[in-house]
Amino acid sequence: MINRFFLCLSIVFITSVSSAPVKGAEFVQDEPRVFTNQDIEKYKSPSDAKPAPAKTVLKEDREDSGKDKKKRIMEEREMEYWCKRASTCNRRIEDGKEAIKEIKDEIFEAKTEGRYSHKKNTMLEKKLESAKKRLRKVEGDLNDLEQEAHRKGVKPGWLRCQFE
Repeated sequence: MINRFFLCLSIVFITSVSSAPVKGAEFVQDEPRVFTNQDIEKYKSPSDAKPAPAKTVLKEDREDSGKDKKKRIMEEREMEYWCKRASTCNRRIEDGKEAIKEIKDEIFEAKTEGRYSHKKNTMLEKKLESAKKRLRKVEGDLNDLEQEAHRKGVKPGWLRCQFE
């Protein structure tokens, strides 16, 4: 083990001594290359020498930009249309959920306060069932709207009112 240590140490010593510069010897450093204008002219491509042509606006370009503008306006109107329809459905769903919650709270209060009346409880239960039916109908309407939008190629973000 000690022999290996001395062997490694001697190899490191020999390599460091042999690569050390000799005292008094000067190293010649490579001088950086300097490019002149003639060098640049040699490597300049022919397309760089020509001035950029003046951009001319053709009648077709103006018509295309007008069509793009009309297309963008139509797309924005369509986004707003789908957003309004989906927002209406979502608002009706939230209203339905809120109505169901209120009716359930009324039923709970009536049962806990001891004001239990079979007639009133039956009325509240019917009211609750009709609110649940309305909610299912509105959720079905939203599902139908999503299906219609999917068939027509509407972006899903438009139904969530998420515009780019």
